[in-house]
Amino acid sequence: MVLFLALCATALAISAEQQVYGISMNMEINPASQDYLIDNLNVAEASGYRYFILEITTPGGDSSNMLSMISAINTYESDYNGTFIVYGLSPGVFSAGSLISEAANYIYLQNGSSFGGASPIFSSPEPTYVVQKIMGAYSEMVSSEAAQHGRNGTAAGMMVSANVNQTEGGLTYTWQQAISLHVVNGYASNLTQLISTLKAEGIIPSHASVVIVGPSLADQFRYDLSNSTLDALLLDLGFFAILVDLYHPTGILTVIGLVSLALGLYGMGIVGASPIAIILFGIAGAFMFLELKAGHGLFAASGVIISLVALLMLYGEVVIPSVHESPSAPGYFSSQPAFTVITGLEFGLLAAALGFAVFYLSKVRQALRAKPKLIDNERLIGLTGRASEDFRDGKGTVIVSSEEWSAVSSDVIKSGDRVRVTGVNGITLIVKKLKEGAGG
Repeated sequence: MVLFLALCATALAISAEQQVYGISMNMEINPASQDYLIDNLNVAEASGYRYFILEITTPGGDSSNMLSMISAINTYESDYNGTFIVYGLSPGVFSAGSLISEAANYIYLQNGSSFGGASPIFSSPEPTYVVQKIMGAYSEMVSSEAAQHGRNGTAAGMMVSANVNQTEGGLTYTWQQAISLHVVNGYASNLTQLISTLKAEGIIPSHASVVIVGPSLADQFRYDLSNSTLDALLLDLGFFAILVDLYHPTGILTVIGLVSLALGLYGMGIVGASPIAIILFGIAGAFMFLELKAGHGLFAASGVIISLVALLMLYGEVVIPSVHESPSAPGYFSSQPAFTVITGLEFGLLAAALGFAVFYLSKVRQALRAKPKLIDNERLIGLTGRASEDFRDGKGTVIVSSEEWSAVSSDVIKSGDRVRVTGVNGITLIVKKLKEGAGG
């Protein structure tokens, strides 16, 4: 029986080794997409799959996550002796995605797609020599990866920069240019054609079946929350919802606010937000609370500025920008600002949302100041009533306007004595004993 089970296990392992496992990834390169790739590589290794296909289209993304993904691919190929294949879909595999792809054993592009266009950009100004040094390092890295896998290392290195003495972006190739320069291995119109080509060229077994899986709901959820701007908006929305519920009690807004805060904090955990950035968002939320009390706008303006500074801190020190323009033969330079148009729109959206929140809070404050108090104890001053018990040490209870109140007095008051309210101290009445027969 033991021998039979061992033979079955061996047969299953051999079967898995002959099959192809793959994932489909239409994502930016960020912590969530990094985890998505690495987790699935681990699944492939644990299950015995020695052929892995990454079906990808991406505008680029964060360089630190890119490097982690390259390292994971290298480990799969060297330590596990696996074959890693990239299939780049239209509109293309840009920037960080193209650098990741060059770590693969084989790269195929879909007809009409583009490839390349990578250049490190910085969230803060850096000296020219620093920029040149980093661009040179990335160019050398991708050139080495391509050459190790039998492709054109020189042309691959030019995707980062055609001249490391300049700070412009690298070349972007059409799928025909990438093939003719041997930056990639070939093309395929669709996945079916790709599989046929891989089998015909002996890259995968001729009888192999292919399993391509997409992101699970959990994967997609993590990816959606890996947007720094969205996380910032969720935190500010959480503060705002709870604040509104304090003055318009429903309970629902508090639940929404708490959920929003939890999602924002979870998302910041995914993107690796620094504790300082999280603290700054907390301070910005506190300033929103203070603005409702102060009403002069200073706290509100400070809260907006602090939120934007915190969001700025969430962006990595070095990122790889995306390139969307159509390439021209044989390629072109793309000069990208430190913040792309999309990033500017994200910051603008955050500022607009915070501005609306501040405007709403100012209206709430005005309404609250104009609204009469629901419990105005001062209306009781001058009214009369009776003591409901003997006062001890100047304290007791009285009945005024058919309600029982705690009261204090300097007079000696017995149960049933008539009293007049002369003042209030919070919810405690200050009373004076009336002489029998006195008017009220």
